[in-house]
Amino acid sequence: MTLTQRLAITVALLVVIFLAGVMPASAQKVVPRVKTILQTLPLEKQEWMRDFHERVESYIRARDWHDKNYGGEIHVNMEFLLQDNSTSSEERYSVNLLVSNGEDLQYFDKRCRFKYTHGEQISVNDPEQLPLTNLIDFYVYLILGGEFDKRGTLEGTPFYEKARDIAQHARYGLGRFVEGWDLREKLVKDLLSDAHRPFREMVDYYFYGLSLVGEDDAQARKYCAEAVNLLVNLLSQQPKNDHAAKFVDAHRREMIAVLANSPEAAVLHRLAQVDSATAKAVTARPE
Repeated sequence: MTLTQRLAITVALLVVIFLAGVMPASAQKVVPRVKTILQTLPLEKQEWMRDFHERVESYIRARDWHDKNYGGEIHVNMEFLLQDNSTSSEERYSVNLLVSNGEDLQYFDKRCRFKYTHGEQISVNDPEQLPLTNLIDFYVYLILGGEFDKRGTLEGTPFYEKARDIAQHARYGLGRFVEGWDLREKLVKDLLSDAHRPFREMVDYYFYGLSLVGEDDAQARKYCAEAVNLLVNLLSQQPKNDHAAKFVDAHRREMIAVLANSPEAAVLHRLAQVDSATAKAVTARPE
């Protein structure tokens, strides 16, 4: 290898190292997993929509959803149950939509309608596709809001605000596709409300505590126990608080693993008084 070739390789490596330092890490991104249920469509439409999930995933992957240093992947799972709602002049679909992060965030929406011509790429720049792209964007931002709340007190607020702005514009700007946007606007306003703030603060306490496990276990237990206390207060005052119930279901075993057999274990018995599954799990756990 000549000196010139060696220099060229060295320069190329330095460029790669430099770019790795200034560009966002590839793991700091939204990772979509989209599923479509097509059996409710006519056979012809089933064939037309066979690649719809791939087009939604491509749309989500292509967007720059945030410029913050999250430090990991954010998973957005979407399941579309499609029904044909077309006219003689326009291909339309009504949808039951389930959106989650695969853990503790989940939204179900059965009032979705949009226009979509099979074979089209989904683009944020196509005004004809706004009923669909607004729907996707709205729920991606809800998931981002919930995930960033885990990284700091009310850190998810900018994403909830983006979702609120989408809902407000969609209510009056989508003509025949406005169905459901009043309820979506109410949903995101509830997430931003003072009444929901204790839950969001609890999330911050809990995940800060988890981040300390193995580094400062005493502090980890302290923050996780405070989070569980906040959960107990929420469930005591609002037994049907769906956000709190889903959070407990997703993290119950984790809470028990962190807090059992420790000075903070008493908080688990408080939780057991308002959550029967925790009561069974605590009782079954060997001392």
